Amino acid sequence: MSKVIATRVVALGAVAAVGLALAAPATAVAPPAPVVAADPGVSATEIVIGTTTPLTGPASPGYKDIAPASQAYFNYVNSKGGINGRKIKYVVYDDQYNPGLTKKVTNQLILRDKIFAMYGALGTPTHSAVVADLNRRGIPDVFVNTGGAAFDNAKKYPTTFPYFPSYVVEAKVMAYYIQKTADLAAKKACLFYQDGEFGEDAARGFNAAGLKFAETVSYFSGSQVSPFTAQITKLKSAGCQLVVFFGVTSATAQLLGTAARSQFAPTWMITSVGSDPTVLGASLGASAKALLKGIYTPSWIVPIQDTSNPFVSQMKAIATASGLSWNFYTYYGINTAYVLAQALKAAGKDLTRAGLISALQTKASSFRSAAAVPMVFSSSSHQGLTGYYMGQYNANAEVDRLTSFIMTATSASTGTAKQSTYKPGAPTPKLLP
Repeated sequence: MSKVIATRVVALGAVAAVGLALAAPATAVAPPAPVVAADPGVSATEIVIGTTTPLTGPASPGYKDIAPASQAYFNYVNSKGGINGRKIKYVVYDDQYNPGLTKKVTNQLILRDKIFAMYGALGTPTHSAVVADLNRRGIPDVFVNTGGAAFDNAKKYPTTFPYFPSYVVEAKVMAYYIQKTADLAAKKACLFYQDGEFGEDAARGFNAAGLKFAETVSYFSGSQVSPFTAQITKLKSAGCQLVVFFGVTSATAQLLGTAARSQFAPTWMITSVGSDPTVLGASLGASAKALLKGIYTPSWIVPIQDTSNPFVSQMKAIATASGLSWNFYTYYGINTAYVLAQALKAAGKDLTRAGLISALQTKASSFRSAAAVPMVFSSSSHQGLTGYYMGQYNANAEVDRLTSFIMTATSASTGTAKQSTYKPGAPTPKLLP
């Protein structure tokens, strides 16, 4: 594991001028002005941010590409002068999707690397282990890389800001689409999910939407690479015609491969976080296109193959220039780094943690990104992105957008999704903040 140590820089406030003694009697000399220290991780030339993510281990496929992509964008911004004269230093630690290790390396980021903010920390169980401490210390916890609905709680976690829609929102959107699509609504629907908050959030969303499943099975979050033979057998025996799957991409690949060998071919609808076609293609091999064709998956971002879109074309150019593969995870990493850069710039030249939090809560609607749905932050709501459109894999294993409209919802345990429209703004010049 590479260790990058950030140097702590303390900015000194103005000291009292020596000439004050000439302007007043000796008995009236003013005391020296207090020394003012900047927030940790900020100097005149640098902003230090950090993250924890699985670079190795069973959850690493796909996810390991996010941090290098964010680094590529920060390198690009730094090469253009940085943000308000400061360059971004990005410290990344591999936590292997292990909450115990997450706590250890997060402490290193805080105490040794002196980060200004946490950015893009990945995983619901892993980040749950450290979110309270980050908030207690007043550290901005920006664009948590999970759809765990618990992080959308401005009162409990005032410094934490999720980015992509919660799993509750995604489940409500899936339910809305299924219920409004006659051929799907007529099928015997079943649910397969990852244990823990991931699956629990999905269940809350489906319950709120009133979608009932004929059969429900699950898998332990540490067993993404298991073949899922028992679960597939149970779903097949139950006569499931539509299977909704909430799991990470490595688990999706295992699911589809085992189902094919078992000659179980229902209609599939898979969660957005488990749907990257590049990673699935690498896992499934020659059979990938045939297995993926027709699978439904919600998405909140402009389709990755739409290179006529200026966000896609410019982000792909940054990835290519850095020697990175172009997949959902590199796309996502560059996109969120771009939004963070805009937030840092909006926080002003006198950069503080409080200023960054204020910028997110008051200016988020002006930030540009490749998201096809609006982002909502305020002093009372840290929801982040608010919904999805429905997509479907085509014959080339690419996800096409099926709906011209989007479907939005909240992370509350009540309420359903609703149909809406949204037109994103154009990117900033040269994709700079």
